Amino acid sequence: MTTNSTTSRSTELRRRSPWEEIAPWSSRMRELMEDMWPAMPAGFDYAPGGVLHETDEAFTVELDLPGVEKGDIAIDISERRLTVHGKRVEKERKGVLRHTTRVTGTFSYEAFLPSPVDEKAVTAVLTDGVLTITMPKASEAKTTHITVT
Repeated sequence: MTTNSTTSRSTELRRRSPWEEIAPWSSRMRELMEDMWPAMPAGFDYAPGGVLHETDEAFTVELDLPGVEKGDIAIDISERRLTVHGKRVEKERKGVLRHTTRVTGTFSYEAFLPSPVDEKAVTAVLTDGVLTITMPKASEAKTTHITVT
């Protein structure tokens, strides 16, 4: 009789998933987080991959934004601070989405530049999913090379 009771107990343990045990706690924890931070934006806020490059004449930022539309991007420059924010929207599909690793939702990127830029001469171009922002340095910030004679 001990064998029967041991066998039925081990069968019961094999059928139960450990995730079933923590599911009630997980949903309660999510509720608590939503109560604590109700103003959190919907979706996932992330920082896109990018590069900030400096030459003698300008700063250039390249951000990886595949699938983002031009109208969904906002760029602000204030003194030496560059801020880029926007959203990547999941495109509408027919059928059942089985798997995705694509990040959607809001994004933001911020950089503090080492010297002032000419804000009126800044350009931004979105090509092949890469946003390129070129910010010419202000005339007082440009490097001048002096040749020794």
